Amino acid sequence: VKYETLVEAVEAAQAGETVTLLGDATGAGLVIDKNVTIDFNEKTYTVNQAVGSEGTVTLGFQILKDNYVTLMNGTLTSTAAVEGSNEIKMLIQNYANLTLSGMNLVDNTDHILYALSNNSGTSSIEGATSITTDEVAFDVYDYSSAGYGLPTVNVNTTGKITGDIEVSESISNNLNISGGTFTVEIKEAWCANGFIPKYNDDGTYGVELGVF
Repeated sequence: VKYETLVEAVEAAQAGETVTLLGDATGAGLVIDKNVTIDFNEKTYTVNQAVGSEGTVTLGFQILKDNYVTLMNGTLTSTAAVEGSNEIKMLIQNYANLTLSGMNLVDNTDHILYALSNNSGTSSIEGATSITTDEVAFDVYDYSSAGYGLPTVNVNTTGKITGDIEVSESISNNLNISGGTFTVEIKEAWCANGFIPKYNDDGTYGVELGVF
């Protein structure tokens, strides 16, 4: 079934189904509260209208807790705020179990503060996923004071993470990096079991298997 917008397609999808982009598109953000896969099909989706909770409508995608969501094979970005919308401060705010596989999260504006914010659930950054921003690429944020479970973020990508990484001190071991190239130094506490930080000759950072 074809739909005019990504919003309509995701709203119509049944739990466990896949929504596939048929072309590059620009449209409103998404609040996702179901188990769903979005296959970007090597296309680009540009968010031009923010979503979010009342009083904080500043998100591109908001993924609600207890769901299993996969975003794969394409690019997610945003435009500057348009008339009648709020500025998008986070490209993705995640409370669920989120997999990013072969995705490019691209901040090409001056108003995104976080490309990916992880507040609950388990996030997996894998395949050839890359994140590009001048601000925070992703965080691992302890939001348990608001009743959410602690997030875990697993990074095993062949892509490049350009931007800062923020990890709540209380859960520094909830970030597990076993692959990827980074523009910020990787702390030992962020490495997956068996891995240690690595400095690359080109000035970037990564991890490698430790010698025991």
